[in-house]
Amino acid sequence: MSNAVPCEDKICTECESIIARTYRELRQTGYDDREAFLAAARVLELRHPGHDRYYYFFRTAQWLGGAHQSHPGG
Repeated sequence: MSNAVPCEDKICTECESIIARTYRELRQTGYDDREAFLAAARVLELRHPGHDRYYYFFRTAQWLGGAHQSHPGG
């Protein structure tokens, strides 16, 4: 039995909220932008396993919008 959350490829406000909260709370506790972003992407991966890793990066960036900073080369 899969633990995947059944909101795949839809606007999922629950997952979006969880990802945004993960990122925000990690930033507030001192994690740098890159670490917080990667952790948020990992949370999404745990909720929706089976995608290419770039799917998680794209979706996380899409949901965070301008909340995170980009890191050239990183």
